[in-house]
Amino acid sequence: MRKLFFIMMAMVPMALWAQFAPPACHVGTTAIHADSSAFVAWATGCTVERGPMRIDRPEAGLADFGHDTLAIGVPGGTFNVVSLGDGGVATLTFASPICNGVGSDFAVFENGFVNAQDPTVYFLELAFVEVSSDGMSFFRFPAISHVTELGANGCIDPEQIHNFAGKYEAFYGTPFDLDDVEDNPLLDKNHVTHVRLVDVVGCSDPQYATYDSEGHVVVESWPTPFGSSGFDLDAVGVIHDLAHNDLPENGSEGVALYPNPVNEMLIVTMEGLQSVEVYNAVGQLVVSTTDDTINMATLPDGVYFVRIVSVEGNVVKRVVKQ
Repeated sequence: MRKLFFIMMAMVPMALWAQFAPPACHVGTTAIHADSSAFVAWATGCTVERGPMRIDRPEAGLADFGHDTLAIGVPGGTFNVVSLGDGGVATLTFASPICNGVGSDFAVFENGFVNAQDPTVYFLELAFVEVSSDGMSFFRFPAISHVTELGANGCIDPEQIHNFAGKYEAFYGTPFDLDDVEDNPLLDKNHVTHVRLVDVVGCSDPQYATYDSEGHVVVESWPTPFGSSGFDLDAVGVIHDLAHNDLPENGSEGVALYPNPVNEMLIVTMEGLQSVEVYNAVGQLVVSTTDDTINMATLPDGVYFVRIVSVEGNVVKRVVKQ
């Protein structure tokens, strides 16, 4: 009987064993509405490198719908987006660096919509998500797609995709947890300054196809040979950042900053100290030193974040200058 059970299980399509979170407003969804109090900030800067309207016909020109600034601030909805085109890239920056808190740390908004004839599937345009703590080295979230063919009108079942921006309909953000990104010495997950979106080219032709983290061809509606081709970026909402969150301080038992509040000289004690960086409330680096004493006298009064680098790792602490 047990052998028969395993034979029967082997006959079930693998996709059924790997379903992901359902659409917005369904039980178990991870979608976050734009009005959610979870958001503490929004992207403050955006630059876009447009891709072609149709990657196999570059002579048709680049996508041109919307302006970079439409991705700044809160979501604007269906027509208040910037289109990336096939393989286009958008890089967003923030007033205060994103940090790795408990659960999801930010969410990306697109303008997908439900199929009116079949409410179980959605018209979705997808993008890979990457993060950086220096604006130069980017690291991608491991995205997975089990979509092998499109439904009516080129639509997708959101339960078959994971860690792609664009999973949810307009005004519902797709959340991302920095814990999902593989650790790398070049990425400080408690000081993410850039989020990059890379449009998925849904073409199945190997010459142009894109692949998920498991090596599957990512299938989506293609071609869309219009000015609004590709991923339509609406907004990026921040859930955890340095300005609003106390960071976990693992291994920081031997770290001390005093006095706090500080008026002039801030003293840092930490075994194996290598460097100290001080950031203001909007994430700008204002002091960088290898000394254990920092002159704060010339800095304006306010909240600052001190990033201490040692041989044991990094710690971020909050201090008040007054």
